[in-house]
Amino acid sequence: MKRRRFGSPDGPLFATRRSRRPRALALIAALAGALLVPVTATNASAAGTSYYVDCSASSNGTGTSASPWNSVTAVNSTTFAAGDSILFKAGTTCTGQLTPGGSGSSGSNISIASYGSGAKPIIDAAGATGAVIHLLNQQYWDIGGLELIDNSSSPAYRSGVLAENSSGGVLNHIRVHDMYIHNIAGYGGGWYSTNAGVGVQTDHTTPVSTWNDVVVENNTFDHVDRIAVAVTPDADGQGTGLTTGTVIRNNTMTYDGADDILVVKNDGALIDGNKAGYGGAKSTCPPSGQYCNGASAGIWMSGSSNTVVQNNEVYCHINGADGTGFDVDWGNHNTTFQYNYSHQNLGGFLLVMPPFTIANEPTSTVPSDGTVVRYNISENDGSNSGCPTSGTQTHGGGVLHFVGGVPNQSGSSSAIPQFYNNTFSVRDGLSTPILYSRAGTSISGALSFRNNAVFNYGSGNYFTTTGTSTYSNNLFYGNHPSREPADAAKVTSDPEFRNAGNANTSSSYTGKNAYQVHPSSPVIRAGAVIASNGGSDAYGNAVSATAAPNIGAYNGTGGNLLSNAGFETGSLSPWTQASGTASSVTASNSRTGADALTTAASGSGANQSLTGLTPSTTYLLTGWGKVATAGETLAIGVKNFGGTETYTNVASTSYSQAAILFTTGASTTTATVYCWKNAGGAGAGYCDDLAVEPLTSSTNTVTNPGFETGALTPWTQSTGTASSVVASNSRTGTYSLQTGVSASGAIQTVSGLTSGGSYLLAAWAKVATSGEEVAVGVKSFGGTETYLRGSTTTYTQEPIFFTTGVSNTAASVYCYKNSGSAAGYCDDYTVVKLP
Repeated sequence: MKRRRFGSPDGPLFATRRSRRPRALALIAALAGALLVPVTATNASAAGTSYYVDCSASSNGTGTSASPWNSVTAVNSTTFAAGDSILFKAGTTCTGQLTPGGSGSSGSNISIASYGSGAKPIIDAAGATGAVIHLLNQQYWDIGGLELIDNSSSPAYRSGVLAENSSGGVLNHIRVHDMYIHNIAGYGGGWYSTNAGVGVQTDHTTPVSTWNDVVVENNTFDHVDRIAVAVTPDADGQGTGLTTGTVIRNNTMTYDGADDILVVKNDGALIDGNKAGYGGAKSTCPPSGQYCNGASAGIWMSGSSNTVVQNNEVYCHINGADGTGFDVDWGNHNTTFQYNYSHQNLGGFLLVMPPFTIANEPTSTVPSDGTVVRYNISENDGSNSGCPTSGTQTHGGGVLHFVGGVPNQSGSSSAIPQFYNNTFSVRDGLSTPILYSRAGTSISGALSFRNNAVFNYGSGNYFTTTGTSTYSNNLFYGNHPSREPADAAKVTSDPEFRNAGNANTSSSYTGKNAYQVHPSSPVIRAGAVIASNGGSDAYGNAVSATAAPNIGAYNGTGGNLLSNAGFETGSLSPWTQASGTASSVTASNSRTGADALTTAASGSGANQSLTGLTPSTTYLLTGWGKVATAGETLAIGVKNFGGTETYTNVASTSYSQAAILFTTGASTTTATVYCWKNAGGAGAGYCDDLAVEPLTSSTNTVTNPGFETGALTPWTQSTGTASSVVASNSRTGTYSLQTGVSASGAIQTVSGLTSGGSYLLAAWAKVATSGEEVAVGVKSFGGTETYLRGSTTTYTQEPIFFTTGVSNTAASVYCYKNSGSAAGYCDDYTVVKLP
């Protein structure tokens, strides 16, 4: 946490700045005396002039393309004017520090760039203290296309670019772009803007100074100590204005000594599209009495308003004191974190600071308000597992890492921080809490936690709050620790991520794309509508202001080949009436969202024709159905695909899922999917959330899946009473598995699975005595054992989706009768991988 403040930086370059040397006065005087004519035609103040620097030239020239300067000395002796350009020759190296004079004007900037072909021109400060490029009280500058270095075996106040404002007013437009800034040997624990790759600094002055229109974009930073980009005052405390118009975007940062990006005392900053990794290894402080803070985080802000942090990736931050990818620190108002991807950061995804006291900084004592955290993906945060280097936590860690209580600003209309539609994934073997506080397991304050997908294969827990927190429509899958929040609308089924944990390196879904879902996922349309939701998800899919969203950061359909699959348009199209009594779409009896298909009591349903399918390809059809009257049946099925019509009957009065595999014929590119209430009933049937997707492989990984060998092998007996294979009570073929009356069953270990893969287990079960139960289940796959129980005397399907752990390539599937007085039966096991 950013607490330790021991004064201001006082390195000699940054405490005071020497007056600029006279620009070429001796030369002007000599020429004037010899020629007795004015020389204003060559004065550097002439607008729109290009000056050339070639540090490989053997002699110093006049700054023209034909006679370039050969060192930074001539640049530093010149005052430039609006529209001027300072061009360094590509492929050359200049040694020294650049301090050009002058300012541009609105619409007519002064630029520093390169000319010629080849590598970026290098300016190497050769270990000098200070900035490689320093602008003092200057504005309207564009700096781009250079490589900057200032390496040393000993840290000191060093920066790549430092733009400093002590003017007592507003300065405009500093843009740093397309630079390669590396090996800047600053203090890892020192002040930010004076130990930065790019520092834009507002000094404490009377009247106050501030900046407007600061852009840092498309740069590459490597081994910069302390921080890649800092837009901050020169120290803590009142006495500076709020910088406006800051944009920090599309930069790449690796091995920053401490932090990656920081804005302090900003209003409306945008931090967008940056990628930062491996930061936080250094914390060396300046001499005693100067600012020292050994804690660091990836991207953070303090004392700022209306900050938007989006589309960034921060990974493998190793600082042990904080070490999070992101941080909403002291005294912030209206901060939005959205569309970010955070992974393997030691302290967690997001640090949340409570109010505390900084000398002469009353803002720090006010709790941050208006904090919104939405559509972000956090993967295996709270650990550096899998990173090339790692740190040691000194304050613990958690996906959401609170330093104290939850900051709630009294009287604010947005006092409670909002966490919604995020995806949090913790792999097996980690103990990272989802909600963590250094203050303990019960903390002050309240938060709102809605529509989040928590994939928790680890053993971490949650804190509770003394205030009234809101938990609604979240998915909690995997392990369920003791303090998992109560949520009346929670979902606990497998979310069916495409590549959970990014465990499958050969997957076409990597990075944050790993957390898109399959069309059969239970998160689809299972969220609650949230006002002012931003309008889009982490992948650019629209999020409606009125229709139910998905749970998690992904709001797409998962590639569902069916249209209007949840009937949420409120109308039937493109479904059509099946023959018989008409069905309809109604705003009742939905499983998710608002609407469902309602059939008539008998001989009624709806079809949807699919076109453009691939011949000889296996597809998975899933759907949910129920009946109004127990014992009646509703069919979900598929026909006209070049094979035999196939369907699953549902007889439950609560929604049950059906899963059907079908393979198109050798020349067939169509299929008809349907929901159909069978004849002879007295009550309606209901269907919702149907999905079709192609499989890349239809291989059933279960051996002897229907027991048609007539023997149990390779199934083995479960503990308890022996089960057996019998030539009766089969669903298909001749044989089935018959359990004993209680504590009886069989199990098979299925190997050759893909780690982090999503799988479907589908099997059929029934009992001899109605009301008793037989379970179809899966365990030992890296997640929590999952099963479904059948209690009918006719075969019902029990489909289960499960995801293997990051180091698991096997799973154990079983049939088990727990108790009762008569046998149970299982048949037709299938385990297939989802693409």
